[in-house]
Amino acid sequence: MDLRQMEYAVAIADELNFTRAAARCRIGQSGLSHQITQLELEVGTRLFERTSRNVRLTQAGQTFVASARQVLKVVQEMHAEIASLDGRVRGRLRIGSVTLTASDIDQLGLLREYQEAYPSVEVTLSDADGVEAAAQLLTGELEVAVIGLHDHQLPQGIAYHLLRLVPLVAVVGRQHPLRGAGVTDLGKLADERFLDYAPDTGLRVQVDAAFDRARARRRSVCTLRNAGDLVSLAVEGIGVTVVPRPVADAIVPADHADCILRLHDCHALQPLALTHRDPAPASPAAQAFLRLALARLPRAGST
Repeated sequence: MDLRQMEYAVAIADELNFTRAAARCRIGQSGLSHQITQLELEVGTRLFERTSRNVRLTQAGQTFVASARQVLKVVQEMHAEIASLDGRVRGRLRIGSVTLTASDIDQLGLLREYQEAYPSVEVTLSDADGVEAAAQLLTGELEVAVIGLHDHQLPQGIAYHLLRLVPLVAVVGRQHPLRGAGVTDLGKLADERFLDYAPDTGLRVQVDAAFDRARARRRSVCTLRNAGDLVSLAVEGIGVTVVPRPVADAIVPADHADCILRLHDCHALQPLALTHRDPAPASPAAQAFLRLALARLPRAGST
């Protein structure tokens, strides 16, 4: 087998579709199928179960792809380190982020500054957050992530740099009886149609914890990944939601600001933290990003 075949197998595992994987790898679909067939002959077993409608990894395929990811990462880091010997940083940087906007943390400015300083680095962004991002940091699928979890909510092996703690607030509709109340507790929202954030994300973890502290249960009627969309739906009266204050302030019109309610729970906070694998990733591209981020981004407790 060769590195190209490993890349092909990883692409298929990510896309679960031969057509998309072929486009990603810039190879014809028939050529991709041939390469995978050759790879399966070499390893002596099927790696993918494929029908006309879907593709899934076999148990052997899961083992192969996990190992292939590690091999490809080591090769990428080797190339990047060799390339950096002449003083230039190259390679690929994979970043996860809970949010790029609606925050006083200027991630967009940081990304722009990084790209200007290191134009030879290919930066890829993901909206992976929370539990998902933590897992991808440990496997090497991400090098760096800005996530919405507290330090104690992370598994071992992840370095944690707290950037901000922002309060969670409730958002209700224009006609909601709690509009204008200023403050509420989550027990009053227990019987409402609740608009929830997607599972395994940092915000969902914090909202779950807040409801646990209130000893209240909620009736979720939808789950979305975008907190701004939850706010928009809540203002329109589709349900109620709980989101970080900067998101609510950015989305709710000024003449409806009283739809935003503070929570009695002083522990209802959303952290934003810069995280990476511990020890720090070896690639020069990731190390350069961490140096710039830690120097540029404000951290909790700093002025």
